[in-house]
Formats: sequence, C-alpha cells, structure tokens
Amino acid sequence: MQEECVSLQLCVSVLGALESVVRRCVGPEGGSVLMVLDCMCAHTKSTGDGSKSFVLLLAALLRGIQESASMHHKTTLSDPALPNLANRLLAVGLKQLDDIITHKITPYAMLHCRHHSNKLDDRIVDLLVSGYISGRVGIGQADSLRRVLCEFYNTIQKDQITAEKISFIHSHFTFLHTTVTGRPIGCSEVIEGLVVPRDWSVWTELEGPLRALVLYESVGSLFDTGDLSISIQEDWFQRAESIVKQKLAQLLQLQVNVVLSSVKQPDIVLEWARMNCISLLECVESEQLDFFCHVSAIETLSHPGQQITKLKYCRRLQLGGHRCAHLGLFSHMHTLVLCAPAPGLLDQIVSVSQGVFAMLQHLSQSYTSNCHLGDQCQDLWSGVVRAGLVIPAGGVFELLLHYFLLNNSGCDSESGKILAKALLSVPRALYSLNHRRFLKIQTRFLDNLKLWEKTAAEESERPGLDLELCYGEGLSLESVCGKQQLVVSVLQCLHRLLCVGGILKTRSAVHAKIHSEEEDVADDEV
Repeated sequence: MQEECVSLQLCVSVLGALESVVRRCVGPEGGSVLMVLDCMCAHTKSTGDGSKSFVLLLAALLRGIQESASMHHKTTLSDPALPNLANRLLAVGLKQLDDIITHKITPYAMLHCRHHSNKLDDRIVDLLVSGYISGRVGIGQADSLRRVLCEFYNTIQKDQITAEKISFIHSHFTFLHTTVTGRPIGCSEVIEGLVVPRDWSVWTELEGPLRALVLYESVGSLFDTGDLSISIQEDWFQRAESIVKQKLAQLLQLQVNVVLSSVKQPDIVLEWARMNCISLLECVESEQLDFFCHVSAIETLSHPGQQITKLKYCRRLQLGGHRCAHLGLFSHMHTLVLCAPAPGLLDQIVSVSQGVFAMLQHLSQSYTSNCHLGDQCQDLWSGVVRAGLVIPAGGVFELLLHYFLLNNSGCDSESGKILAKALLSVPRALYSLNHRRFLKIQTRFLDNLKLWEKTAAEESERPGLDLELCYGEGLSLESVCGKQQLVVSVLQCLHRLLCVGGILKTRSAVHAKIHSEEEDVADDEV
C-alpha cells in the first residue's frame, strides 16, 4: 500500500499564509478576530461544516461593503450608513433567504435528485460523505476515509432507526473510535465490539459468553469497615486485608470472568484475579465505563459501585505499537479505527470524521423538524431526497443563490447585490488555479439556468436540470440546510462586527472590576 507523503513546499506556503494573518492580529487590535473565530466555531459546532467557506464569504462581504461605502464616501464604522447596511443584509438572511431557498433552490434540488434517482438509491450517505471530506483531506486519502466512514455507519446499530443511529454516533463518537499513529490512512478499519485503549493488567484467555463486573472504586473501599479503628486496633491493616479477601471470595460466587475498573486496584486484587483466571482491566476512563454500561444489558448489584453485564468475548488487540482491550458486546456495536502516518494528520482525520457525523446530524434534525407527521415512518434518506435537502457539491448552491438574489424583486437591491457578489467567492476559490475555467463554468451555468426557466415557463411540466454536468468531477452531495445556515451565520457575524459601538481595552477582568465597584457603593450607602 502506498504511503501518504506531505509536501514540504505545500506546508511552507500554507503556514506562511497563516503567519501573515496572525501577525495582523497580535495585540489589542486583534479583538475583532476573536469575535469572528467565536462566530465561526459556533457555526461549525452546530452544522459540522463550512469553516473555510465562512471566512471566504465574510471577507467577500466586507470587501463588498467597503466598495459600497467608498462609492458613497463613507469609510468609517461611525457612519450610520454602515450599520444600517449590516441590518439590511441580516434582514435578507433572516427573511428573504428562506423564501428563496424554499421556492427556488429546493425545487431545483428535487428535480436534480429525481433525474438521478438511479444513482442516488442507497448512496445518499456515501455521496454526502464524499462531498464533505473532498475539501478537507488529500485526494489520495479521501477515498480511503470515505470508504471506512461509510462502512462504520452501515455496520453500527443496524436495528436502530436511521435518525437515532446518527444521533447516537454523533453523541458518542469519542467512545466509538480509537486512533493509531504511524500507519497509512488506508489502514483505517471498522472492528466489531468496543476497543478500549488500555492493556489488560491481568490477562487470561477465556471462552465466551462471559460475565463482566464493572467497578468505579477500589475493592477495598467497596465495603464498610466502620467497626475497625486505626487508633485502637494495631492489626487494622491485617484485618482489613482479611475482609477484602472475604469480599473477593464473595465475588467469585457471582461467577465473574472479567473485571473492568475505573481505578487502580490493590495488588491483592491483581493476585486474586491471576489465581482465579479472571481478566482485569484497570484505569478505564469513568466516562467510557459509563458508555459501556449504557450500551450493555447491565445488572446492578446491591452495592452502587458494582454492576454486572454479559460479554460475547474479551480479547487482547494489537493496534500499531500498543495493546488494547477488545470487548465483544451482544448489541450491534463497532469501533472505528482511524490511522495516519503522523500525529498532526491523525488529529485532522479524527476532526473530519467527527465532522461528517455532525453534518449528518444537522441534516437529519432539519428534515425531522420540518417533515409532516405522517412522513416520520418514512425512510430518512428517501425523505431527504424527496424534500430537496441535498444538492450537488462544488459551488452549485452559491451559483443558484447568486442568480436568484439578483432576480428577486422582493429583496433590497443594494444588500442583495452585495450578498450575491460575495457568494461567488466560494466557487471562485474552488477553481482558484484556473480562473478562466471558473468564468466559463459560471457563464454556462447561468445561461443554462436562464434557458431552463424560459422553457419551463412555456411548458406545463418542467424538464430536468443536470446541475453537476457544469462541473464534470463526479457526483457528490452537500446539505442545503447546512449551506443556508452558513449564509445566516456569516451575516450574523457581519452584523456583530459592523454594529459594535467600540472595543474597550483593559488590563484586568472587566466583570471583576465592576463587581468590586458595586460592593464599594453598597458599603458607602450602608
């Protein structure tokens, strides 16, 4: 298998661009940058998508407003015309945008999906994942990552409703994946069961099914020894050890084969496990144990620190240079193993993978919150397609919205033109290496759109419109609601930037100073 390599020249050029940005933001003058980052992170957390497009669109809007202000000889934020323009732009995003998407863009998306129904059947997730990761990882890495993410989605919780499965993966992704450094991304795989990134403290080959005891405390602290006093009884330690042995003997009556503990257990417990052929796993994160109990058929014992469940098997698994514990559950549970040659690239792969399910979660929620009550027995992805909630990736949404904003009589003329022009920054960036190609694509796209509308107006039934033929790079999809939220989030951030009255520079925490002054005033009044 071919190893992925990182271009040094590419790294230098990317870091050089980031360095030039950071230099302008160092010191007190960079306060607005923090505001932008806060807005961008909030949007990305909500939709799982659009961080780069957020910056491109916001920058293009600011340039458009600057050009408009220069034409009217308004160049500072103190001019009331600029906040007024920001208000009008936000009004477009909150009022006209939804109407344009519902009555203009969504019908195009529906027609496109109907035209390509043979390509879309049972491939919606695959095409959405492909569209999401294509701009986030290298071309050679995207196909391997897409394959393993789709396999993970298809294998986990097969018996669960689609929307619930997506929500489950999105909420518990931290516990459903593990990482391996030093191996190609193509080595990423899906493993049945749960993988815990800890090696067994005591390991014994066992045949399933097994009974596993879950502990959140040391065995010595699970039982009451209040009748013993250190200050009175000199042999307290010996008697305490004797009590622990008695309690361990009682645990054997539970026919336990495996012990999973969130804490380090005393040596006597390890020895007890070895003597009785019991596998012991220590120092598992409490949150991971909670998740294990959540997805297992748990039997709670009389003491709150003990729970018992059944396992299909327990194994020792070698991942890269580390040994892990491998637990087989009776539920349809799998672990996503993500690999990358270097730690930095691995972090990127994990972030992209988590973002995929955040994007699917946002799309799923958008559909379920807007669908009719009778449609909720309906297959999620079939409903998403029929509702026109997906569209070909690669700038199609931006070009469509650009066209309809310029031809929308109900939209404010100046703000509509500024937003329409700014939207082209996204597809223009996709073809930054070939500006002539972008102009050719844009011209052909808009000409075909005008011709289609003219033909549709004359005929009783609208013909199909093959949107992705304008790009010719293979079919992949993106979320319409995610794109709509991107535009709204950028306009809200723009509004905050242009309507802020000023930035106060202080050396100490403002809230603490105000609180102190209020106390002084209260003391004077007394």
